[in-house]
Order: sequence, then structure tokens, then C-alpha cells
Amino acid sequence: MDDNTKKLKKMATWTVAIFATVFAIVMAALWIPIYSAGTPAFAAIGRALAEGWVLILLTLVLCVGSYLGYSYYIKRKNNR
Repeated sequence: MDDNTKKLKKMATWTVAIFATVFAIVMAALWIPIYSAGTPAFAAIGRALAEGWVLILLTLVLCVGSYLGYSYYIKRKNNR
């Protein structure tokens, strides 16, 4: 495996880890108050997703964009 493939795999791991962390934080921050107010657990999950989908989608777009941008940069740098 060449150096660029290793770099891309490491970047992929980091972007997935960052997305998973942000997803967990957003869901916990939204779920806890909804569940504490007396809403059943699964209904609270659905409501938390309904309220936080924009933030989750934004994080996903930023993570995928940063990975694709880095991939483009590595491939272009390698061609020079």
C-alpha cells in the first residue's frame, strides 16, 4: 500500500469518527431534555432526529466535502 492510500484511509477514519461524535452529541443534547419531559424513549429519538436533522446533515456534508477535497488534493499533488 502506497503512502497516499494510507493517508486517504486515515482521513476517512477521522471524518467518520468526527461525524459519529457530532451525531452522538447532537442526539444526546436533543434527546435528554425531550425524554426528561415525559416523552417515551422511541418517540423522543424521533423527535430529536426531527429537530436536529439540519445540524446532522450539515456535519455530514462538511465531512464528506473535506474528505473529497483532501482526496482531490492528494491525487493532484501526486501528479506533479
